[in-house]
Amino acid sequence: MTKNPMERMYRRTFYVNFENEPILYGRRYTWLCYEVKISKDPSKLPWDTGIFRGQVYFEPQYHAEMCFLSWYCGNQLPAYKCFQITWFVSWTPCPDCVGKVAEFLAEHPNVTLTISAARLYYYWETDYRRALCRLRQAGARVKIMDDEEFAYCWENFVYNEGQPFMPWDKFDDNYAFLHSKLKEILRNPMEAMYPHTFYFHFKNLRRAYGRNETWLCFAVEIIKHCSTVSWKRGVFRNQVDPETHCHAERCFLSWFCEDILSPKKNYQVTWYTSWSPCLDCAGEVAEFLATHSNVKLTIYTARLYYFWKTDYQEGLRSLSEKGASVEIMDYKDFKRCWKKFVYDDGKPFQPWKGLQYNFLFLDCKLQEILE
Repeated sequence: MTKNPMERMYRRTFYVNFENEPILYGRRYTWLCYEVKISKDPSKLPWDTGIFRGQVYFEPQYHAEMCFLSWYCGNQLPAYKCFQITWFVSWTPCPDCVGKVAEFLAEHPNVTLTISAARLYYYWETDYRRALCRLRQAGARVKIMDDEEFAYCWENFVYNEGQPFMPWDKFDDNYAFLHSKLKEILRNPMEAMYPHTFYFHFKNLRRAYGRNETWLCFAVEIIKHCSTVSWKRGVFRNQVDPETHCHAERCFLSWFCEDILSPKKNYQVTWYTSWSPCLDCAGEVAEFLATHSNVKLTIYTARLYYFWKTDYQEGLRSLSEKGASVEIMDYKDFKRCWKKFVYDDGKPFQPWKGLQYNFLFLDCKLQEILE
C-alpha cells in the first residue's frame, strides 16, 4: 500500500491507464490524481496535489481511494476550514470503497468531493450501479472525464516533457457512450439522503454561502374521489452535466414526464427543496403547470434563492400565478421531511438554533413577494 502520494506519472502510464474505452481488460490498477483546495482561498491554488495507485483485485485497503482517505485523515486538516477535493480516476470506485467514501463524507461535513472518471467500473453489474448512486446520495459529485479534464490531468499530473495531450481514436465516441451510461444510471431519483447532507443543505439560513446545490425531496400522490393515494417519492439533486447542468427541478420534470405522467390521472405533487427555484426553473415549472391542469404542485422551501433580486421575485410570482403553492418550511415541515427522506437510523430531527427566527424572516419576505 502506497503511504505517500506520487507527484506525476509517465506519459505511457497515463495513456495506458486512462484510456476511456468503455470495456477494457488488463488494467488491474486504479490511478487516482487528486487536488485538495481550501474553499474561499483567494489564490484558488491547490493546497495539495498528488497521485495514488491501487490494485483493483487486491483487498480494498490497497485500493487507491483507500490510500487517499488514509493519507487525508493522517494529515489532520483543520475542521474549521472547508475543503474541495477533486479526484481524476482511471476507474470509478468499487462498492467497498464507496462505502468508506460515504463514511468519510459523513464524518467530514467540511469536505466536498468531485469524482471525474475515465471509465465506469463494471457498470453493467447491479451492485456497481447502486454504488454510483450511493456516492451521489453521500453528497459526492460523479462525472465522466471530458477532453478538457484529460488535458488538465496531462498538464498537471504527467511528465509530459512539453508535449500536448493527444486524444486517441474514438475518444469522443467513448466519452459520449460513458457520459450517457452514467446519466442513465443516475437519472432515477434517490430513495433518501444522509443526515449530514440534510442538516447542511436544508439549514434555513438567510444567506447560505457555500450551499451551491439544490436538493429536492418529492412525494407524488394520485387524486381519487377527493382523496389522495401515496404513490412515488424520492430525492433529486443538481446533476453535474457539462451539457445541461440539470437543476433538481428539471431532473424531476424530466423523470416525471417520461416515466410517470398520464393524461388520465390527476396528481398532487409536493416538493421540499433546499432552495426556491431559480428564474429559469421557475419559468419551466410554471409553463409545465400551465399545460398540465391535472397536476397540482406544492413547494415547501427551506430558503429563498436571491430573494432580493427583482427577476427572481418575478419567478416566484409566476409559479403562484400558475397555481403552485409556495411556502417556507417551518419546524413541522423539516420534521416531516426528515422522517420521509433521511436515513435517520431511528434518530429524531434536531432543530438548529435560529430555525424559528429564520422561518419568520423568510416567510415575511415570501409574503411580500407574492402580494
